[in-house]
Amino acid sequence: MPRIAAICLSLIFALTLAAPAFAKPRTHVVAAGHTLGRIAKRYNVGIDDLCKANGITRRDPIKPGQRLVIPSEDGSAPPPKAEPPPKAKSPEKKEPEKADDSDDKDDDQGKIRRIGNDGLRVIDLPGVGPAYFYQPTGPGRLAMRPLYVYMHGRGGNPGHDCRRWAPIVRRLGWLVCPSGPGARGDGRGWNNNWAVGQRTALAVVKGFRDQFGRRVQLYGNTLIGFSEGAYVTMNVGVREARTFNRLLILAGKTSYWGGPGLEALAKSKSRLRRVYLITGEQDGVIEGTHQLRDILKKHSVPTRISTPADMGHEVALERKQSMYRAALGGLERGTTKQSRSKSVARNSKKKSARKR
Repeated sequence: MPRIAAICLSLIFALTLAAPAFAKPRTHVVAAGHTLGRIAKRYNVGIDDLCKANGITRRDPIKPGQRLVIPSEDGSAPPPKAEPPPKAKSPEKKEPEKADDSDDKDDDQGKIRRIGNDGLRVIDLPGVGPAYFYQPTGPGRLAMRPLYVYMHGRGGNPGHDCRRWAPIVRRLGWLVCPSGPGARGDGRGWNNNWAVGQRTALAVVKGFRDQFGRRVQLYGNTLIGFSEGAYVTMNVGVREARTFNRLLILAGKTSYWGGPGLEALAKSKSRLRRVYLITGEQDGVIEGTHQLRDILKKHSVPTRISTPADMGHEVALERKQSMYRAALGGLERGTTKQSRSKSVARNSKKKSARKR
């Protein structure tokens, strides 16, 4: 009997040790805002192992409610273990600003690098060079948001320019500052070649959509351009009006279009939602800006203009932040008097047609 009892105890002990091998693997239920990187970090596993365990790739989207298998460090499914309950969140507590800088794609294949600690990053876009950018902040930053692409002026520094625009743009969407191909002293330029700017702007849309998925809006984005960048913005805007249907033109003039540009405007005018012009009264291109406004209105493009008396050929973001903020807000949400009158006219025509 003692021998039989000892054998039974040995069997029970062996089964106890083997039980975890037959237990179900850990799983994680995806919630809104979760990314593969954050899930992998939470369970201290590699992103590649997480993807392999679930038969997906890094670029495959994950959806709320989806159940993911959590592998062990060697890539296999580990036994379940007790996990601490999630910490209760205050319903009114705001997330820290740097929370949007923890995306798992920050250094994906070396394409993205952080510049400093304020959220500025740079991404290498194939064929067009580096683009500096900030991710959106505030409520809904993980949802689909528009691109605000800033085309710098001649001799501009895209990284420095991005930092200047960040306080105004980040609450609205993605701020992207691509680099012109030409060296201009310590800065960059576009070599008076809007076609290069067109390839760059489209590469930004494709590159960011590939990198960040449906967090990036494909159509209805905003182009911002100053001086030589305004020349690029104006020509790209009339040729890619579906992708960029809102334009903020800083120190622009009619001659930047030329004949082909004006022909492109005539074809794309119905797709251009809004245009905002800002040029200082002391800027040498001010007359050209007024002519630009008149041409846009002649083509029934909703247009607004600001011409501060104390501004020259400059982007006065620090002195007149409210003006630029209002301009971008107007492009995003506002409706100009002209567009309202057009809507009224269309409704009147429809009523007259029904009466006849």
